Amino acid sequence: MSASQEKWNTRYRNKGTQRPSVPGFLQHRFKQLRAGSVLDVASGDGAATLYLAEHGFEVTALDIAEQGLKRLLGFAQEQGFQVNTHVRDLEKPKALNGLAQFDNIVITLYKPEIALWPELVGHLIPGGRLLLTTFNLTHHEKTGFSRRFCLTPHELETIHPDLELLEYSTTDNDNNWMDHYLFQRR
Repeated sequence: MSASQEKWNTRYRNKGTQRPSVPGFLQHRFKQLRAGSVLDVASGDGAATLYLAEHGFEVTALDIAEQGLKRLLGFAQEQGFQVNTHVRDLEKPKALNGLAQFDNIVITLYKPEIALWPELVGHLIPGGRLLLTTFNLTHHEKTGFSRRFCLTPHELETIHPDLELLEYSTTDNDNNWMDHYLFQRR
């Protein structure tokens, strides 16, 4: 097990029994997604997955932490939701091998490495939507959060030639400075 896997497994193993809170941006933007399937990338214990399943999406969640996914499955079972999960290290080549294509991809609080973008796009159907929200450089400057995991302004606007940018915005939600992107696959 890698150091990163152990770190995240420990974090989820030590969490209580409370369900994760729904990401606020998702409550306002999930209607911009296509009906159908969603790949929740770096899902953790399922804040986005559970919300999307509750709203009728067929959700596949992947994360590096098996313990996070176990928590997610427990919460899903309590609510009667069926979700698929996969343990994947997104920093390894071909991390998405074996997965189908999806109508949507959702990424919350995670900054994918440049090398992952072609794989992400390859698992999105033509016309499919990719919704990403994560910390930006202002968050780093205000809180000291690692710059490595923060986006610079407009950083992803032209991340891949097969993605058309539909929306970009920056927000400050309770001292969490975030960038939001909505793409559609050409």
